[in-house]
Amino acid sequence: MTTAEPTPTRADGSSPSRQPGGRIQDENRDPVREENLTGLADAAPVLEKEPVRTEEPGPAEGPAEGPTDHSAEDPGPAEGSVPAEDPVPAADSTVLCRLRAFAVRHPVYAVTAAAAVVHILWFFFFANSGGDLAAQDAWAEFVGRHPASAYNLAWYGGMHPVSYSVVSPYLMSVLGVRSTMMIAGTLSAGLITLILVRVRAVRNPLPCAFAALFAFLCNAMSGRVTFGLGTMFALGAVAAVFCWPRKWAENRWAKGAVAAPLAGLATASSPVAGLFLGVIAAALFLNGRRPGSYALGLPPAAVVAASALLFPFSGTQPMSLASVSLPFLFAVITLFSVPKEWRTVRTGAAVYGVGVLLTWIIDSQIGSNVTRLAMLFAGVVFLAALPYVVPRSRKWYALVIAFAGMNFWIGFKAVDDIVSTLPAASWARELAPLVDQLQEVGAERGRVEVVPASSHREASAVAPYVNLARGWNRQADMERNPIFYDDTLNASSYQGWLGRWAVHYVVLPMGPPDSNGAEQEAKLIQKGLPYLKEVWRNDNWRLFAVDNPTPLADPPAVVEKAGEGEWTLKVSAPGTVLVRIPYSPWLKLVDEKGKGVEPPQETPESKSRAHGTPKTFTNPNGCLWKAPEDAAGDEWTELLAPKAGTYRLAAPYSLRRGTACPTELRPDH
Repeated sequence: MTTAEPTPTRADGSSPSRQPGGRIQDENRDPVREENLTGLADAAPVLEKEPVRTEEPGPAEGPAEGPTDHSAEDPGPAEGSVPAEDPVPAADSTVLCRLRAFAVRHPVYAVTAAAAVVHILWFFFFANSGGDLAAQDAWAEFVGRHPASAYNLAWYGGMHPVSYSVVSPYLMSVLGVRSTMMIAGTLSAGLITLILVRVRAVRNPLPCAFAALFAFLCNAMSGRVTFGLGTMFALGAVAAVFCWPRKWAENRWAKGAVAAPLAGLATASSPVAGLFLGVIAAALFLNGRRPGSYALGLPPAAVVAASALLFPFSGTQPMSLASVSLPFLFAVITLFSVPKEWRTVRTGAAVYGVGVLLTWIIDSQIGSNVTRLAMLFAGVVFLAALPYVVPRSRKWYALVIAFAGMNFWIGFKAVDDIVSTLPAASWARELAPLVDQLQEVGAERGRVEVVPASSHREASAVAPYVNLARGWNRQADMERNPIFYDDTLNASSYQGWLGRWAVHYVVLPMGPPDSNGAEQEAKLIQKGLPYLKEVWRNDNWRLFAVDNPTPLADPPAVVEKAGEGEWTLKVSAPGTVLVRIPYSPWLKLVDEKGKGVEPPQETPESKSRAHGTPKTFTNPNGCLWKAPEDAAGDEWTELLAPKAGTYRLAAPYSLRRGTACPTELRPDH
């Protein structure tokens, strides 16, 4: 039996024509594009083909001549016997053969269709409302209710949506969180298949594409919608650089004009996806491929810089030695196992490995998120390199074991994420009694601490009704609430923390708490604390009132309602008011319709003042500024109220941020 390799196909699934002599002529092949493709696997070595083994034909069974008519001698079947039927191929084997043939001829279409199917199955059977999906539900719902708000007051005192993602909350609000994941995962699978098919050095693009599809499915099972969306745009940018059409090959500016916006969109969707584009850009730069490097590297850097400048955020994502070991090991295996001619791949592996170590050594917002690049694409690289090594050699075994270990790791992690973040039934069916009690006791006039559940469902389920002292953002939680992570939590420090964040009520769910940052808190409350008084309970929740709680605003002001998008304060006398909202330059005083009020204006006399004379301002509506940092490291907001009355604080997007007080009006001036 003669073995044969599948017929090569184009990225669009059409079959190339074959010239006389057996040489395949690809009409889309472009010398310029092929030169570009060497960036992924430069001048891949061509191994000699193994001799094709053919089977010797067996002896003929029957006469060599044509059939002889024996009808006159054949008496036919005996009476009552069943005549033999010709064998009919099984229907299922025929379908599988057709599917296999279609996948070989049209790999992009086949993998994209398979991705759509598995993501639909994920939607119906595995997509719950816990884990990362809870956070993304919360952000999508917030921007849906407050699309013009630059500051979410319902989490951690206040967080900018842009610090999470510029694009994904709005897109998820329009399309739906899970629909966004299905679309992003499906298109990502199609894009990675296109890249693998177009890169000539990849000899087994279809298996590699299905390996990537499995990784995308695991990402969906872990609920990383925002990262999945960023990955989709990032793959689009990479495809623009490495799979540019032949007819536009000489127009390199057009290639950059497509790749750069996609790279920016990737970072605006997920800063982690932008970081991974930076790895590819660094690899291209170090190999002298500057245009592609600039197209993939500069837009992410610009997006991150602009976001940090306009929407400041600080935090730390933890990363353990266990988290760093596997990604670093896979980077090392890639560096030493892929062909030496794959310079860009090997350089990228080296850059990534160094980045993993630096992320582990230096605390940052990246932390364990750095592992996601390896989780998505390391298996693809191992499988693509396999045809280039001698079977059953050391490198071959290293690649096979690494590929198997990688898929076990991401598969186990995906299943563990689903199991550990599955919300208790009470979050879906029994939440109304808790919400009714919170509204009855007036919890909207203070913050509420809901002890984080293992599913973190409280981040999206309770946030629309009250301001949460915490939420679901590990970086912000570790930065603003370190007592839950540094083993300093006790009855005294917990009381101080409740006062610091002006917590008026504490909710203890009956289900399992978050294993990282909530178990000790739950045990502390269950033992009983003298400053917490239980005011209500049922089979699913316990509600505690904090004794003598700290107000959200100091006298002469009282917070009448603390909403997720706007606070309403009643000020009984003119003066300076400390408001316990972490300061943001976007905070603004607004009227009843949510429009910004007129900020302080310099008087006409001041504009014509003599040199050295202090400026003077009118301040009819009030203004805000950042309070000095206190002993706990908090920088709250201060309101200068020119008169008694009602003041409303919000954070609408506008060209002129906030309602800042001029320096001359501040009491500390």
